[in-house]
Amino acid sequence: MPDLANYRNEIRVAGIDLAGKSENPTGLCFISSAGVRTKKVFTDAEILREITNFKPRVVAIDAPLWLPPANVAWRLCEVLLMKRGFRPLSLLFPSMRLLAMRAKRIANEIRKMNIEVIEVFAAASEKILGLKKQRGRNKDEYDALLCALTAKAYMEGNYEDLGGIIIPK
Repeated sequence: MPDLANYRNEIRVAGIDLAGKSENPTGLCFISSAGVRTKKVFTDAEILREITNFKPRVVAIDAPLWLPPANVAWRLCEVLLMKRGFRPLSLLFPSMRLLAMRAKRIANEIRKMNIEVIEVFAAASEKILGLKKQRGRNKDEYDALLCALTAKAYMEGNYEDLGGIIIPK
């Protein structure tokens, strides 16, 4: 029988650098006591299968998880990011609205698995954590790693909530 006490205390997180369309690669990253693993997938079904198999406690997604009304360019969380010098894309861009709709769908399916989902902004995490993408490393998988590291910081209580976007401290 598995040791449930250890499972509850284990850092077991996933990061998703979500593409707006399933034709484009989505980066996934899984962090646990066994190590770090990254990969690229495409479809919603592939993403959900990987999350189901890994069973993380928290999933961090680098995409808007909800949309404001159609004529609103910025949510409070993006305004707070901009005040800190970060440059999120406006949700008035059709590609961002498409991304947000896909992210919302996937987040809802993950929540049905009783897994917590948080919204993150990988570019902010990179700067705060003092990291830089190494030459030759896949951008989608690298951003997924940044998401997973933010989820880890979240689980450890070492984070800030900017009106719905979680960033590491």
